[in-house]
Amino acid sequence: MVKGSQRIGVYICSCGGNIDNSLDIQALHQAANNMKNVVNVSEMEFACSPESREKMAEAVRRFKMDRVLIAACSPKLYLKEFQQTVEEADRQGCMVEMCNIREQCAWIHPKDRQAATAKALDMLQMSYDRLMLQSSTEKSNVSQVNKMRCTGCGICESVCNFNAIHIAPDNEFGGSRKATVNINACEGCGACVAACPTAALDQTCFSNAQVLSQIETYLKDSRMGFPRVVVFSCHWCSYTAADTAGLKRMAMDPHFVVIRTMCSARVDPEWVLKALSKGADGVLVLAGHPGRCHYEIGNLRTRKRMTLLHKYLDQMGFHPDRFRIAYVDSEEAEGYVKEVNSYVEKVREMGPNPVDPHTRVSPKRLEMPWLDIKPPKKWDEGLEL
Repeated sequence: MVKGSQRIGVYICSCGGNIDNSLDIQALHQAANNMKNVVNVSEMEFACSPESREKMAEAVRRFKMDRVLIAACSPKLYLKEFQQTVEEADRQGCMVEMCNIREQCAWIHPKDRQAATAKALDMLQMSYDRLMLQSSTEKSNVSQVNKMRCTGCGICESVCNFNAIHIAPDNEFGGSRKATVNINACEGCGACVAACPTAALDQTCFSNAQVLSQIETYLKDSRMGFPRVVVFSCHWCSYTAADTAGLKRMAMDPHFVVIRTMCSARVDPEWVLKALSKGADGVLVLAGHPGRCHYEIGNLRTRKRMTLLHKYLDQMGFHPDRFRIAYVDSEEAEGYVKEVNSYVEKVREMGPNPVDPHTRVSPKRLEMPWLDIKPPKKWDEGLEL
């Protein structure tokens, strides 16, 4: 958790019936009230309207909030506007997170109100955990270096497609080779972070701690029963397709949650291992088609990395279908629905993950030593302005 006092506001949008017709808004309201450090919970008919945004800004000022969670539509639509609203409230450093309960919950599970509500509650808790682990010192969405961990191997420099990382002798570390990130050149894809073998790199808005907290929350406290599938989705490709599927009201099996990343290349193999070791029944990585990446070659790195991971998981004794990578572009809403529904059904046929996440020692359990990423030195000192 981020140190210091946190004061959080939670705003739940009914979207004029578009959301509350399919799930129980009151259940979300009650859950938000029970969350730690939440000082204000409010339901809004249209959170994006000027009137609602003004009320939100007033509440941010009155309650002296430093974090705001909005359960509404896709962050691709209004996240920047809500961030602007908070900025106009003169609360410098106040962070905003959106929970997509419309396109990726209410609109794709319209016939099962109970399941849609259960999933929305899981999503709300995951978004809350992600928000609580966000740092007020973040400088937009960029990679950052902990030079105390960096060995100067040069892998990050080799995978960066934007010439934003450089390895050079660092006088503060006795001339040892260290990585430096130029945040003006960094595009925030996160490929370098997933490639770093020593956990010396992290990303400001999609940190390892944030993603791991979402995985663990879903698998530990999920209100959804078997099967439980974790889907990693690229912001520019499959996440856009997911939103479009919602707009088209395309019905989907509710037994999955989406964890958004800016690029599929950001998906760390250890996230997959962590999810499976914590009892996920299946993990699906949805990248854009190779050669059609917003970051040019990010999904090519994803394909290579995840192919190797698939072989490794097989050697570790996992059923090969516990993990899958598929390719969905932004305009392929039908393809997104097909890939997710078919995979959830495949996992259902396999049965529950035999790994018991509560057993300390198990012959079938995969124990991965996740490195303690809390730096002894500030991450920001590895940034180059």
